Amino acid sequence: MKNEDIPKWEKVTARPWDLFNNKIGRVSAEIAAERLAICKACPELIKATKQCKKCGCIMNLKVKLPHASCPIGKWDATEEEVEEEII
Repeated sequence: MKNEDIPKWEKVTARPWDLFNNKIGRVSAEIAAERLAICKACPELIKATKQCKKCGCIMNLKVKLPHASCPIGKWDATEEEVEEEII
């Protein structure tokens, strides 16, 4: 099976509901800011919604997940996590 034959949702490493999983930590504010800055400079970002055209994610949320990565390889997942209280 070719990569382009795999449905888009199967290629995503981070899922929206991961934000509600209290067993998954968050990256530091610095890493999240660095990731978002990369996204803001990317032509694949829909500026009005902060949504990625490639993966469909809302990037100001996705950048906070340690296991998330850019679908076009501009930033990778990290093992660094900080404890964050989930509301």
